[in-house]
Amino acid sequence: MVNQEQKIKTLLEDMELLEGYTEDLFSFAPLPLCFINPAGMVLESNPAFESMTGYNQNEAVGEKLSLFVNDEYLKEFLNKLIEKGEINGEEILIKNKEGEDIPVFIFAKVRKTEEKEINGIFISFFDLTEIKKKEAEIQKNKKELEEKIKEMEKFNQLVVGRELKMAELKERIKELEDKIKKIEG
Repeated sequence: MVNQEQKIKTLLEDMELLEGYTEDLFSFAPLPLCFINPAGMVLESNPAFESMTGYNQNEAVGEKLSLFVNDEYLKEFLNKLIEKGEINGEEILIKNKEGEDIPVFIFAKVRKTEEKEINGIFISFFDLTEIKKKEAEIQKNKKELEEKIKEMEKFNQLVVGRELKMAELKERIKELEDKIKKIEG
């Protein structure tokens, strides 16, 4: 009996340690994370989620995910997630506290009980803001480069045209010089 009690005590201590590790990992993770119930209500969020959305945990917990995600998309997302069990990298826009759109990839996984009933959903977001800014900058630079190339092509045509005209004129001058020599000569 003492041995059984010791095993239970050890298991409880291990569970507490594991729970502490899990909480630390959730808090430490650099990716925005939240845990929602099957109805779409936020049950927990991490500091990276707070940083991205501007909502602290007290403001986010208890709110529907539709506070951050378009309600129509949320319904579609939850249906697809329940059907597939997970979503890996779907691009969407979420709203921060100031109402600004933030482009993100969303990743989600359904959590089920032993009876296979959904009891929650883990969601992670990958902020694409900087990537989108760089893409826009690249597109802008690409357009500028294409314009410069067109300008260079026009310049090249002018230069080549001028060179051809110069060659024609030199040939014509030579012909005229030859005619003059024949006349003088």
